[in-house]
Amino acid sequence: METFRDEGVSGGIVDRAAIRQMLTWLRKNRAEEPVVLIDDISRMARGVEAHWKLRAAIGSVGAKLESPSIEFGDDSDSQLIENMLASVSQHHRQKNGEQVVHPMKARLMNGYFAFWVPTGYTYARVKGHSGKIMVRDEPNASLIQEALEGFATGRFQTQSEVKRFLEPHPIFKRDANGQIHPQRIKNLLTNKIYAGYYEYKPWGVPLTKGKHEALISWEAFQRIQQRLNEGAYAPARADAAEEFPLRGFVTCDCCGKPLTAYHAKGRNKRYPYYECFNKQCDERRKSIRKDVLEGEFEGLVQQMRPAAGLMSTAAIMFRDIWNSRILGFEAKLKEQKQALTGINQTIGKLTDRLIETTSSSAIKAYETKLEKLEAEKALIAENLTQKPDRAQGFDQSFRTALTFLANPWNLWTSPNPVHRQTFLKLVFAAPLPYARNQGFRTAKTTSPFKVLALICGDQKEMAERQGFEPKTIF
Repeated sequence: METFRDEGVSGGIVDRAAIRQMLTWLRKNRAEEPVVLIDDISRMARGVEAHWKLRAAIGSVGAKLESPSIEFGDDSDSQLIENMLASVSQHHRQKNGEQVVHPMKARLMNGYFAFWVPTGYTYARVKGHSGKIMVRDEPNASLIQEALEGFATGRFQTQSEVKRFLEPHPIFKRDANGQIHPQRIKNLLTNKIYAGYYEYKPWGVPLTKGKHEALISWEAFQRIQQRLNEGAYAPARADAAEEFPLRGFVTCDCCGKPLTAYHAKGRNKRYPYYECFNKQCDERRKSIRKDVLEGEFEGLVQQMRPAAGLMSTAAIMFRDIWNSRILGFEAKLKEQKQALTGINQTIGKLTDRLIETTSSSAIKAYETKLEKLEAEKALIAENLTQKPDRAQGFDQSFRTALTFLANPWNLWTSPNPVHRQTFLKLVFAAPLPYARNQGFRTAKTTSPFKVLALICGDQKEMAERQGFEPKTIF
């Protein structure tokens, strides 16, 4: 005699571990004409279809099904009773499922995430909230926040760089090689929960703002999705920032491909070089000494330091812009409210069309459009909650930025390789082309450095008299 038990498995599923074990045992003992004994019909399966499949499987191995609560027969009356009892068992299973789903769905609709807790959060009871709510789980929350914001701002150019940033920390489970699986990074970057939102389509829960604390803004999340769709340029190797900080950033002026770097083996030492490895390029395999290229780059950086008096002028200009934006906040707020009203009206119209249509292609198109509108609505709603901190003045907000603009050389000479990579992204709007034996081409700098270049420009012209002063009548 053998006993087979199922624990924690739905009775509506046919392929269960205990059922497989039982059928295997029945096949081995087929010659003894075994009997399968169940105390109730609901103990074997809690669904009509599952019940008859298991009934047929037991009969196919030469066994007989018996129970003290029902007599199994092949006549129509016995099968009617058997079907009725299986239907009642199925109804109980479905009802129990509804009793579990309805409270969870209600919590989801009210802004409380009701499933497994994602990495970076933990469930806790917080005063003022019903039941448990997700709260930050440190230090994992701060690590994930830094990784997400780093990818959104371009500090991490690729998912591999995010992976390398997180791997020194025991934040995710590792594979057999002790590494984080790349799919975990993709899931991390696409999970709306970290931006304070979630949705669950199987239960009809739309994009909903959760009551938990977001690790990043919805705007940052949208930037991440855009970068994932577009693809990041200039991927950096793990050791690039330390040995060759310009590898992957400086491009060949001849073909436009990023320069790679390597060490050439000499008689007594190794010599570092930059080089273009594009097979179609005329400059292929024509090496550039590391000290030459990086020395010219450092000369370029030192030229970016503005005069002391210029920074005073620039600070006044930036302050005026700051004050103008503070004053224009109310107008911007009004525009955002009008845009939100328009989106709500469009969502209402699309929802009505979705209800009326029967075309599967039209339904899919409407659902896709509604998802985009819900995302736009979430972004505007987030912007409406972000009011400028008037107590925090211009000097406090822009002190670090102005210090960097006054002397960007300090950041480039930092011993931290991450600071050098940050410098490249803050100063240059595009990779920097380099021509061998000629030097760097015109650099495309970011907006702050463009403004400083315009202010300190050497080109001067005489103002036209007409239009500058009132016309003199003789």
